[in-house]
Amino acid sequence: MSLGATSQFNIEEIQQAINDIFPGLSIFARDSNLSSKTENFYKKNTIIREKAFVDASYRVQGMVTTHRYMILSNHMKDLSSYEHGTNWGLCIANRDSHFKVLGCHCFNQRTAIILLHLPDDDRWKLFEKVHLSLEEDILNRAIYSFETKTQLPPIPELTTNDWLKRCEFPLGVDNNGEPWPL
Repeated sequence: MSLGATSQFNIEEIQQAINDIFPGLSIFARDSNLSSKTENFYKKNTIIREKAFVDASYRVQGMVTTHRYMILSNHMKDLSSYEHGTNWGLCIANRDSHFKVLGCHCFNQRTAIILLHLPDDDRWKLFEKVHLSLEEDILNRAIYSFETKTQLPPIPELTTNDWLKRCEFPLGVDNNGEPWPL
């Protein structure tokens, strides 16, 4: 772990944030078709903020789009019990959620943008300065999952126009491709 300048946080706060964010991580998928300009926005170790609620699914298999956001989180809200026959496996991240880009990976003409869902309080700022070897391990597991899952058939419910419309906007940028302020 390299700490960099962490003057506003002490070691105990850093350790608590790590203990809060990493145990029980699950992968959530949000499929979209992104332009190359938008894809290039997602640089490793960049922190992004999404102003809107973020829809994703815990049902992860093949895909019909060019890009997949793979959100690694232990605090997405599972709203699947409120679905009315859509069977999306709907989970949502709160508005103004912050994510750390762990990396991007291309495989079989598909691209994964791998995001770590950061704490929903000011502790997300820790991850601007803290880089953990654990992040590389998680990235490698996500890449393996991406390569394995994308070879499976897509889940029909996640190829519908309704679902794809919910997931079409890119995360962390406005309609002009400009990043939302952190």
